[in-house]
Amino acid sequence: MLAALPQPMLIVRPDRRLLFRNRGAEGLLRDRRVDVSAEHLMHVGQLDATRLESPLRLAVAGSTSYVGLWFTPQISTGWLHCMPLPEDLAASTGWPGDAVLLVIHLDQPALTQAARIDALARHSRLSATERHVLMLLGDGMTVEVAATHLGLCLSTLRSHVRNLLGKTQASTLMQLLRWVGSGQALPH
Repeated sequence: MLAALPQPMLIVRPDRRLLFRNRGAEGLLRDRRVDVSAEHLMHVGQLDATRLESPLRLAVAGSTSYVGLWFTPQISTGWLHCMPLPEDLAASTGWPGDAVLLVIHLDQPALTQAARIDALARHSRLSATERHVLMLLGDGMTVEVAATHLGLCLSTLRSHVRNLLGKTQASTLMQLLRWVGSGQALPH
C-alpha cells in the first residue's frame, strides 16, 4: 500500500535502520536529498543522524512531530512528519512495533503562490489582467519587464498595479508581493 503512494515515505527503527522506502523516497535518495549508508538513515535534508534522534525518540514514545527541512544545492524546502507506525500497519507487514513512519513533504511554492493569487483574485474581485500582472510580478518580473511581456505601455501596467493595490488594500506593491509568497493572512 505505501509503495504506491507518491509522497516520499520511509519506515525506520529507532536506531535509524531502514526497513522500507517507497518510490518517492527512492527519488530523494537518487537526488541525494536523503542519504542512507549501511542501511541506516544518515541525512534527511539538513538533518543529520544526531538531529534525527529527537523526532525518532518522540515517535517511539507515541508522539508526532514536524521538522522543517531544506535541501541543497537547489535550495528547496519541505518538512518531515515523524510519527509512530500505526499498529495495524505494523501487524499486517510484520514490521516491529517500535518502527517509525517518516513522511517527507516537499514544498511546491509555485502551486502555493498560484492558489494564493487565485484566492486573492476572487476575494478582491481582480480582473483577469490584474491577476495576470500579479502572477508575473509574483514570479519576480519587474514592472518594466512585465509591461514588455504583456505588450503594454509602462503607464498602463502601473495603472494595473494601482488598481491591484486599491482592490487588495495593500499599502505597497512590496507588501502585496510579500503576501503572495508567504503563508500569512490577507493583507487587510
